[in-house]
Amino acid sequence: MTPEQLKASILQYAVEGKLVKQDPNDEPASELLKRIENEKAELIREGKIKKSKKLPAISNDEEPFDIPDSWEWIRLGNICEPIRYGFTSSAKDNGNSKLVRITDIQNNNVNWNNVPFCDVPKVKLKDLQLKTNDILIARTGGTVGKSFVVKNISEVAVFASYLIRIRLIDNELIDFVKYFLDSPYYWQMISLKQSGTGQPNVNATKLSEILIPIPPIEEQKRIVAKIEKLMPLVDEYAESYNRLQKIDNEFEDKLKQSVLQYAMEGKLVKQNLSDESAINNLKEAREEIKQAINNKKLRNEKYLKAQNNGEYPKNWAVARLKEICEKNNAAIKRGPFGSSITKSMFVPKGKDTFKIYEQGNAIRKDINYGSYYITKDKFESLRAFEVKPGDIIISCAGTIGETFIIPSKMEPGIINQALLKLTLDTSIIDKDFFLLEFKSISSQLKLHAKGSAIKNLASLKYLKNKVSFPVPPLEEQKRIVKNVEKIMKAISELSK
Repeated sequence: MTPEQLKASILQYAVEGKLVKQDPNDEPASELLKRIENEKAELIREGKIKKSKKLPAISNDEEPFDIPDSWEWIRLGNICEPIRYGFTSSAKDNGNSKLVRITDIQNNNVNWNNVPFCDVPKVKLKDLQLKTNDILIARTGGTVGKSFVVKNISEVAVFASYLIRIRLIDNELIDFVKYFLDSPYYWQMISLKQSGTGQPNVNATKLSEILIPIPPIEEQKRIVAKIEKLMPLVDEYAESYNRLQKIDNEFEDKLKQSVLQYAMEGKLVKQNLSDESAINNLKEAREEIKQAINNKKLRNEKYLKAQNNGEYPKNWAVARLKEICEKNNAAIKRGPFGSSITKSMFVPKGKDTFKIYEQGNAIRKDINYGSYYITKDKFESLRAFEVKPGDIIISCAGTIGETFIIPSKMEPGIINQALLKLTLDTSIIDKDFFLLEFKSISSQLKLHAKGSAIKNLASLKYLKNKVSFPVPPLEEQKRIVKNVEKIMKAISELSK
């Protein structure tokens, strides 16, 4: 049960007479209502309030639920002065009265310092001026039915036209009535009384016809005291509930992250001594790098080699990015920057056009996403940024670190500036294993993300020289992928 549901249940119990015990010694509510009726009649005779239109009698079929014998059903309009609409005026910096609007009522409170002024004709001010225990109800818009009880008012203030004022004949009822106006039953009535297909609204007539259950005055006091005792406990429950909700929401992600960490530390599956050691593969890769440099296929960039210092199994290697990619200059490529490609160069899709792959393809894991194309001539000039089936693209700006393997069925094209393209050496590293590995280090990469408004993936220099990639034997990589996928599926099912 959510805190909101718990609070609603308490208030519903309160208005149904189920929250506290009835006391046979209490004066029945019928006597209280007689006094209110007499007092209202006296106010009308004295000319202090106007006579309202008589409200229809309450039929047994109309009563929404049973109430204790000592309680009475009454229409809201019968226990208050004529319901009053607010004053129509624009807000001003100065005037003879404050003007309370719907927007001034926030979290059951009004900051009077922020309430604007208006000028009210003296003839109307007496009738419109707010008093302590006046009830304001929003009559239109998204907050229709929302109520506020004016307390300890020291300002001359009136209420705006989108509000309705209810002023009880007997203010002893105010606390119980306020809780009634928060109850599920009241909101159900507001929903039924609403009119209008556009802006929902409720008028004074419909409000006055709402049925309200009235307990004996002594029982009202007990109900209010009980609610006020319970609400702090509901608040405590809400804090605990919200903490648990946060834990629940984070549980799946944290558990999956732990699985990835175990996998990348060699703790998820058993090592098989018959697997070919990844160390040998890495040695071969380093020799291939030297040959590629000598053959001018790869730029001679110095990089700091990574080592397995005992934090991984003995038959694992630890590599840098260029060691697990193919040994050519196009294997690690960030999309073209600056004026190399601009929107003015885009053309409609057609014969001899080439697609621009963007980070939406990586984020959505969708090869068909995007509709930007360039001519064949432009493609030829940017062929270094070509993407092919089996390449991995990585989002580099904003939503960083999202990965996607380019499928075999794809349109020829290039990457844009928001993508990094990798062509892995599959004799060293399995593509699916790399995706898991990259995901496991994504938090490390985000810490080194550059940019202010929009974060950008860490520089290629950082990726090449600072990030270590643990490399198990190929067969173990495949076992890890299989086990991780199985566990991740189970976690997702558990979290539903």
